[in-house]
Amino acid sequence: MNMRCLIIDDEKLALAEMRLLLSAHPGVEVAGEAMNVKDALEVWQREKPDLVFLDIQLRGETGFDFVGRLEEPWPRIVFVTAYDRYAIRAFECNALDYLLKPVQPERLAETLRRVRSSPRPAPAAQPEDCVFVKMNATARFLPWNDILSIRSEGNYTRLFLKDGNTPLILRTLKEWKNLAPLGQFLQAHRSALVHGRAIRELRSTADGRHVLVTADNHEIPVGRTFWPKIKAVLTVDYRPASAVGH
Repeated sequence: MNMRCLIIDDEKLALAEMRLLLSAHPGVEVAGEAMNVKDALEVWQREKPDLVFLDIQLRGETGFDFVGRLEEPWPRIVFVTAYDRYAIRAFECNALDYLLKPVQPERLAETLRRVRSSPRPAPAAQPEDCVFVKMNATARFLPWNDILSIRSEGNYTRLFLKDGNTPLILRTLKEWKNLAPLGQFLQAHRSALVHGRAIRELRSTADGRHVLVTADNHEIPVGRTFWPKIKAVLTVDYRPASAVGH
């Protein structure tokens, strides 16, 4: 799939760096560049690019001003910025991705793979469908349904994801409990949350203990304090692990 891109940034060095990064990807063409909203709109109207790499802080205006003046059909939009505090607003603008500067080649490659797998801009997801996470030098929106379980490791937590990755996140289990959509995650014990739809099996041991088996074949013991609620919820709401993400 060939893609025509528009790069919008108010720094010449940043424009050149993004152009260089994109040059490593066959089939990706830079159709235009702009350093402010007015010029960006002119290039967009003339070139109708498939994808826009958009900085947030522009000369006199912001990338959100550019998005607000677009007309359908919208291009796919990827925000590129040095600041993660705009992530939720970017997501509400139907951004496909959010790259933090300096952009890492492997992170850009991941974004382009996502673009190629979605030929049209998807309908705007609701912010509560995803959570914004920072993993090492990258940051991304992660669908809640991609998280099978969350395990506490001190002030950090480890996510166990559908794709097999297990990133370590600087966020406590208590913070995850406050962030998670109501009713989606069950607390199995004081150091683990489990997505309800990721539970494949519930086992009881001879000595009366209980264990949850998740879609990734991990066994998570259920604490006595949490067993009554786990039992009640699973009796009424249990869905097999194959339902995760559907």
